[in-house]
Amino acid sequence: MATDARTIATDLTRSSGRGLPSEGVRTVKTGPHRPRILGFDLRLLTFAFALNWLGSGSVARGQAPDTVPGQRFLIEEPITSEFLTQIKAAAKLLISRATTDEQRPVLVFEFRPGKSRPGGSEFGSAYDLANVIANDLAGARKTVAYIPEPLKGYAVLPALACDEIVMGTRATLGPITPEGQSVNAGFRELVKNLAIHKGREPGLFLGLLDRDLDLRVVRTADKQVHYLLADELADFSKTHQIIENNSAWEGTQRGLLLASRAREQGFTKLLSDDILEVFSTYRIATSGIANDPSLLSEPKAVWIKVEGQINAIKERFIAQRVQKARNEGVNLIFFEINSAGGIDLAASNIAQLLSELKDVKTIAYIDDRATGVAALIPLACDDIVFRKNARMGNVTSILAGGENGVLLSPGQVATLTSRASSLANAKGHPVAIAAAMVDPSAVVVSAKDSKTGASGFYLQSQIDSEPGRYLDPTKIKDAGQVLTLTSEEAVGYGLAQRVSDEEDLKGLYRLRGKTIRVDGPTWVDGLIQTLNEPFISGILLFVGIFMLIIEIKMPGVGLPAITSVLAFTLFFWSRFLSGTADQLEILLFIVGIICLGLELFVFPGFGVFGISGVLLILTSIVMASHTFIWPTQEYEYRQMMNTLFQVTGVLISVGVGVAVVGRFLPSIPLFNKLILKPESWDGFDPDDPTAKPNFHGESTLSFLIGETGRTTTILRPAGKARFGELLVDVSADGFYLEPDTPVEVIDVQGARVIVRPLR
Repeated sequence: MATDARTIATDLTRSSGRGLPSEGVRTVKTGPHRPRILGFDLRLLTFAFALNWLGSGSVARGQAPDTVPGQRFLIEEPITSEFLTQIKAAAKLLISRATTDEQRPVLVFEFRPGKSRPGGSEFGSAYDLANVIANDLAGARKTVAYIPEPLKGYAVLPALACDEIVMGTRATLGPITPEGQSVNAGFRELVKNLAIHKGREPGLFLGLLDRDLDLRVVRTADKQVHYLLADELADFSKTHQIIENNSAWEGTQRGLLLASRAREQGFTKLLSDDILEVFSTYRIATSGIANDPSLLSEPKAVWIKVEGQINAIKERFIAQRVQKARNEGVNLIFFEINSAGGIDLAASNIAQLLSELKDVKTIAYIDDRATGVAALIPLACDDIVFRKNARMGNVTSILAGGENGVLLSPGQVATLTSRASSLANAKGHPVAIAAAMVDPSAVVVSAKDSKTGASGFYLQSQIDSEPGRYLDPTKIKDAGQVLTLTSEEAVGYGLAQRVSDEEDLKGLYRLRGKTIRVDGPTWVDGLIQTLNEPFISGILLFVGIFMLIIEIKMPGVGLPAITSVLAFTLFFWSRFLSGTADQLEILLFIVGIICLGLELFVFPGFGVFGISGVLLILTSIVMASHTFIWPTQEYEYRQMMNTLFQVTGVLISVGVGVAVVGRFLPSIPLFNKLILKPESWDGFDPDDPTAKPNFHGESTLSFLIGETGRTTTILRPAGKARFGELLVDVSADGFYLEPDTPVEVIDVQGARVIVRPLR
């Protein structure tokens, strides 16, 4: 089958001029009834070129066939000698990997002025970097300076040393000599030699160096543009016909070259505020778009496993492991992903965290699948690597605890499509492919961008919005279904690279044969996961509430109180570490307990404090079970209902448990020893004619049933009451009574005497 696929791909390449289907077979319909041509599935034809590239071995890491290898280096001021050494070693390393002319890389140096010292680079280190770029990197296919914002000072020199310059629309270049400093005469010759070495006219370089010089922009009859100092015009005019002679500067801004003027005069090839457009213009593989800190020093890697459903617990786990890696100085993180999806908010938060990492290179290794919202995580990484037979995409549902997902609403589809597109754009992945993984209505088209000259994949809506810009459109994916990419398809789209095993993966990053620490879930993570299971959390709530009521019924800090505290501590601890509970939920619970205490011991009577305490406790429990306060999405409503059912079930179980324990606990041999009992008294005194005998044959107070007396202490609900000469520990049946309140005994349960106020 592989041979047939390669043959088909070869025929397609010949007919279309690229590794894409020709016009005659460009429509691919998704769904159960795709048309077939000559017995071959059109989807097979569409991706046959990918198999051909893979089989021939002509595709570099994640590199589309019509692109060249390259790497972006971020140079932020101030330029130091240490950084110079690192950048030189990294660039030479990339060049040394090329064994053929086709593998020679394009090196893109992105210059940023820095936040602390813009324009603060010293001449020595800046000129040394310029010298490295101009002389030591000859093995590169091309060096490109990308200047997205104003750049001044000596850092301009290494930018001028590059073969070509790209500027942002609002960028400026120069002046080279810092303001307030005089021009060093020795620098003039060095700067002049740099211009000559790069095949550029020295006048511009000298004009940027010395703002006092009168630099002119001269256009000759052959439509060429020249930068000349004013005192050079006379000699120049003897050999050239000058038709236009203007100042090189804008108004009084001497020594400052504006981006618009640089483009107009042909000094810069392109004006762009998007690094992705720069890579597209030079046809550089987007796998090198991420600044790679691991190239600047010896790779120091860590391996983080992302398995199972993506939820708040997984979000906390990844955030902790990433922060730990950064604290250890790690510059390379592998994320081994095997997930069918999860919660959209948790996946989006993880993706945002990874996309913002600047000091670490991130690699998503899809071992089996990254489907559902889990597909956002690879899109946020610098590189994506598939293991053979792995899959990615199919973002159609949200998994919230069970295996059966909730289909995305139209609003969620729009939000996640925008999120996936934004992540892909930031990391240089094909935006159209990312969008098609989420939006079933997305139509993906392969075309050539006439603006940049590069071929790529675009959304039909993008092509329709700019008529005439995209040439030779070929439809790759029609509306109807979302994309689920195999490893072959991902490589063919230029989204990823493919390896056979982990050793091959490590070999791509100079780590073959080396041991990498694997950060998987620890026993604490496992415990948190277990405690957050609905059944276990229900048991914790039951034990906590049940033992709290038992302690109230049998006052005194004993085993019930300790058990209740332990159960609630485990419940809120696990919820706090999983990210669903925060300080607010814990505070509400504590305030609820305090309100109950006030009702029991300070302001007797089941009133405001008691009701408030119960409501606060229940509210804190419900809130601690979710990441949201109020549900807004379908799966959130479902989670809320499940939590309410769980809490209701726990409360019913507690009620039944309290009734059963109150009835049978005093008669259980082991547990009745936990109950405080009064002194044994049979209730019969032969010298007292009013004494009543014990009809039960045991030392109980059952004879008191029906007797009346008065309380001697506050009953909250337990306390003491006197019946004749007998002082007894009693418990009010749902009432809180003041001292000297007439009461009647309504029941005796072992040593527990239950009373109620006389009416």
